[in-house]
Amino acid sequence: MSVYFNMREKKLFTNIKILILSIIILYTYFCTFRVEPEKVYGLRSKIVELCKSLDGIPYRYGGDDIDGFDCSGFVYYVYNSFGVEIARNAKKQGKMRNRARFKYARPGDIVVFKLKRGWHTGIYINKKYFIHSPKKKEVVRREKFNSYWKGHLKSVINVIDNL
Repeated sequence: MSVYFNMREKKLFTNIKILILSIIILYTYFCTFRVEPEKVYGLRSKIVELCKSLDGIPYRYGGDDIDGFDCSGFVYYVYNSFGVEIARNAKKQGKMRNRARFKYARPGDIVVFKLKRGWHTGIYINKKYFIHSPKKKEVVRREKFNSYWKGHLKSVINVIDNL
């Protein structure tokens, strides 16, 4: 009789350990899930503010730091500053998922252009402006969405809502 109870006690103890472990795993999962939205709260405005603070930094081919930026290096630097990993070159940035129509673009989205000299990227500020590192002998600056830029707009990439 004591062997029987001993076996039942072992099974019960094992089941309790499994239950406790399951509760810990679920608790960890749901705590992580609840914290995640805080990561992106206010990120759009923070991205725009960082972009504006980089205004005037010179263009530098292959540059992706405050000594100088090329277009994709600028976008890469801004997103990387907030722990968001994206592609480093403009063509790959342009092929990222989560595209949006221009009319649904939001501050902080990546704007992708197809120009004669290749792909070009910047960051959407509002319906009138985006900010980018244009070309050699120029600096990071806000640019108006005029007919030239709208005519070369390839896509808008919404990275933030899909973090």
